Amino acid sequence: MARDVGIGIGNELGLSEAERTQLVDEAARLGYTSAWTNARGFEALDTCLRWWEAASLLTGVSVVPTPGLDLHELAARARRVDAATHDHFILGIGAGGLRNPEWRKAHAMEDARPIPTMRDHLVTLRRDSGAPVYLAALGPRMLRLAGELADGVMPNWMDPKQLAWARERVAEGARNAGRALERIVFAQYVRVSVDDDPALARRALAKAALGYALPPSVHRRGGHYRAAFERMGFAAELTRLDALRERGAGEDALADACADEFLRACGAWGRPDEVTAQLRRLAVGLDIAIVRVVMARSGIAAARLVVEACAPARWS
Repeated sequence: MARDVGIGIGNELGLSEAERTQLVDEAARLGYTSAWTNARGFEALDTCLRWWEAASLLTGVSVVPTPGLDLHELAARARRVDAATHDHFILGIGAGGLRNPEWRKAHAMEDARPIPTMRDHLVTLRRDSGAPVYLAALGPRMLRLAGELADGVMPNWMDPKQLAWARERVAEGARNAGRALERIVFAQYVRVSVDDDPALARRALAKAALGYALPPSVHRRGGHYRAAFERMGFAAELTRLDALRERGAGEDALADACADEFLRACGAWGRPDEVTAQLRRLAVGLDIAIVRVVMARSGIAAARLVVEACAPARWS
């Protein structure tokens, strides 16, 4: 069982900043111990500061794609937020689009590669930001790098079996660097969609998962997330869904066609009283389980339904 339970309220939900802050305040009163936002640049750090001021929770960014950013500016901003929150801030970083040759060309980084780049970024940001730095990692080499240098590791979309595999890779990196695995925090989003109509909740979770597992048509059968889902045993499922898409299946049809086994590995869904057992299962192997809100409908009420249904006292 996870040591701590956080709440993740992404900027893709269509909520105002005031509404997101309101939900964080409500989450704090429900017993969540941290609040996390995804990043579209430096403004995510400002969001963390606002959330701290509203709720006095540990806050974190998951994650800032650092390639192409001014690391000195990022470190300075992180240092200010960490100081203002009295060491209640975590900086998550990731390689972002660096794996894509087209992205590298567009950013004049043709010779850059993910592992050496993120190694340099970890060293710089841990030295200069003053905040704990967690590394987003899916594949074995990035996981080993997290074990070698990061304060924490942030996998994504991993079920407990895959998390156990990831922990072994992180442990390899830690051993090679003479570090204790226990010092490295495992934090991951657990996507949750809640609605009184479980079919609607299921569809919302499936759409969120397929946004990662089935990249847009221009990138089909490629991408590190696709590879990660295939490592989890879902190559045949994704090939089946690919074929449906080739035959013209739309977003809703693809989501509804997802196998339950695939979705059970991706997150939790259902009525408010149906998600707690799923959360317990998905949190195995995590130090921080971050309930990532997936909205089945628009509006703050739909997000609040997830926050309330997943309150730590109900399952952790």
